Amino acid sequence: MEEVKSENLDHYGLVAAVCKDLGIAKKLDAVLGAGDPQRQVSAGTSVVAMILNGLGFTNHRLYLTPQFFANKPVEKLLGEGIQARMLTAHTLGQTLDEISAYGTSKLFATVAYAIAEEQGLLSNRNHIDTTSMSVHGAYEKDSGVESIKLTHGYSKDHRPDLKQA
Repeated sequence: MEEVKSENLDHYGLVAAVCKDLGIAKKLDAVLGAGDPQRQVSAGTSVVAMILNGLGFTNHRLYLTPQFFANKPVEKLLGEGIQARMLTAHTLGQTLDEISAYGTSKLFATVAYAIAEEQGLLSNRNHIDTTSMSVHGAYEKDSGVESIKLTHGYSKDHRPDLKQA
């Protein structure tokens, strides 16, 4: 007779599945490279572990991550061969150092753009309305050169009498 074992994934299973479907760990590994050869867990997998840890073990120190994963099906969440004891403070800290050296904003932009492209979230048209610029005083008429058009429009400043750029 075959033994049946039940493991509780809670909401971590959904988050881990989304990370896997989007290929977050693989994308991070491709950008950051192999890193420290002594590390047992890749940088990408370490980031996914920190995401899961942050969703359930809030207000706890990084070195306690193995305790968080101690009663969870780590191989199901992070991949075959990964064990809670492998998520050491050195491994996770080294990953954070590599991310910092690469540049956090640059890394986010690189990975987010790749995901947006794969998921068909990009378009050849974008509308960005981040601020309202009112024009005061005299200005020259259009010189025929392509430039910002000054016209009456919606004013976030509630000043319909002023032209907007």
